[in-house]
Amino acid sequence: MTLKEKKEEMTRRVKAKLDENNIEIVNIISFYKEKCLLRDLTVKDVIKTSFMDAIMNKSSYVVTDIDTLEMLYVQTGPTTFVDIDVFFTPWEDED
Repeated sequence: MTLKEKKEEMTRRVKAKLDENNIEIVNIISFYKEKCLLRDLTVKDVIKTSFMDAIMNKSSYVVTDIDTLEMLYVQTGPTTFVDIDVFFTPWEDED
């Protein structure tokens, strides 16, 4: 898979997860980040998928391993990280 195909695939996957969990976004784009410092303080080449929440008007990033295309975590701020399964867990209505 080429880098362009990987970025397109991650954009598609993240968009599908957001839609699945009814998270409305304004825009979404994936880009390559060389030598990215990860939350565990290791350095790795990754794909970052950036999206902007439609309600809060705030950008977040899904950080993905470039080799395996495994979504590692969501970065919601400079030093704020959320596990993938936690971020993409649907909210339950309290009707």
